[in-house]
Amino acid sequence: MVVSHFRRRVLIAVTLGVALPAVLLAATGILLTMRIARAVENDTLRYNSYVGQQVAQAFEQELMAHLRTAAGPAENAAREGKSEAEVRAGLASGAGEFLGVNFVRVDDLNDLSILMIEAEPLVFAPGDGRRAGEYFVGVLLRGPDGQFIGSGGWWMNPRDFLQHNLEAVFHERMPANPRLYGGIENTRKLSVEIFDAENRPVGHVREPGTLRTARSEQMQGPFDKFTVRIAPTANAPAIWTGRFLALEIAFILVMGCVILVAMLFGYRYTIRHLELAQLKAGFVSNVTHELKTPISLIRLAVETLELRRVASPEETDRFLRTIGRETQKLSQLVDNILDFARLEAGQGVFKFTAVDVAALVQDAVESLKPRFDHQGFAVEVDLPDGLPAARGDAVALTHCLLNLFDNAIKYSRTRKEIRVAAAARDGAVTISVTDRGIGISPSDRKRIFEKFVRLETGLVHDVRGAGLGLALVDQIMRAHQGRIEVVSALNEGSTFTLVIPAAAGTEGVRAEPQQQTAS
Repeated sequence: MVVSHFRRRVLIAVTLGVALPAVLLAATGILLTMRIARAVENDTLRYNSYVGQQVAQAFEQELMAHLRTAAGPAENAAREGKSEAEVRAGLASGAGEFLGVNFVRVDDLNDLSILMIEAEPLVFAPGDGRRAGEYFVGVLLRGPDGQFIGSGGWWMNPRDFLQHNLEAVFHERMPANPRLYGGIENTRKLSVEIFDAENRPVGHVREPGTLRTARSEQMQGPFDKFTVRIAPTANAPAIWTGRFLALEIAFILVMGCVILVAMLFGYRYTIRHLELAQLKAGFVSNVTHELKTPISLIRLAVETLELRRVASPEETDRFLRTIGRETQKLSQLVDNILDFARLEAGQGVFKFTAVDVAALVQDAVESLKPRFDHQGFAVEVDLPDGLPAARGDAVALTHCLLNLFDNAIKYSRTRKEIRVAAAARDGAVTISVTDRGIGISPSDRKRIFEKFVRLETGLVHDVRGAGLGLALVDQIMRAHQGRIEVVSALNEGSTFTLVIPAAAGTEGVRAEPQQQTAS
């Protein structure tokens, strides 16, 4: 009970002193990292949007540059006051990549749209009929007096223009733009894709590494049905930053888990040693009582006999039986302690021979018959004919059986019945000891084989013991390459079964130390 309360106090102290700061530190680190990641992502989104706008403007500038070059002869003819036919001839001579010369008189300019590109007007209008999908693009022409006389231009397929000029715009015009934030170095890790109104790809520069931070910008003027999408490439700084932040978060989580696991193991280790310390203290107290009680009874019987304070021979026999019974209990207790110490230190040596199981059981029952009779136990022995011999150390196996009988005697209530049975099972020989005592709960069925453990239920407060009996039996059975099994029900009784390999040969074997650990 003391250990249970101490566990709770230690758990609270460890949680407040170690776990809580560790969790808060890990949570703070993850929160800050996520905020940094979010800030980087937002900056990347803004920059991608900015670059998308620059790409759109660069295409407009590229188109205006092409128009200025193509319109040179027509502008000269207009400034010289030549006729409309000669202006059209100038437009035709400079058409180049454009199609279908067109001249729009000044009175019809209201039907056209104008896009200002670096203070220069770009005149455009969508086509219809056979010109559907094309755009009229042109520049304003001035006469000798400086007044506008109209717009000269051509028909253009925007999709073809974007496809043919994408590389030139991205690799030549944009690097030459002094207003480009970050310069061309920052655009070398970007992917540029252009899509039409149906989201079909028109062209691209580099493949995108991720679309998480991609931004799309709508183009204007004669390119108003197209969008530019900017995304980082696979080796872009934004991608590496995201990976680094993800790795940092994973590292923080792993370190947090390591701290919590280390704390848990430290907690379990500390509690286990505290439990062992308390169990050892209880063991010393129990052994002291176990030794003191029979010694006192033996001393009393001896003094009574020495002083001849007996009224009859029957009373003398009764005192002698008491001395014999208590001496046997002392011998078994001392043997348990010594044998367990040898096994723990790896110094226990067993001499394996072919053991007659029936004879071993009969001898063990006979050796305890005075104790059975004194406490009123009815013992049933079931030994079938033809039992195979077991491979083991007869003395050690007898010790195991005596410990099982001792437990059956101690933890029985009013139903003082014990049944011992032997049987052959799958190449092994079994010896079972059944009682009608207090039973063992399922949660305690593994703990009972730990050293110094005495359960805090049933008759434990009325029955003394060292807490080594079952632990010793378990160690001996392990050394025999066998095992001990238990079947029990609370208030109904328990059955402990020794499973011993059948005899196949004999040899001397040194027992290895067996470490008992909490399950």
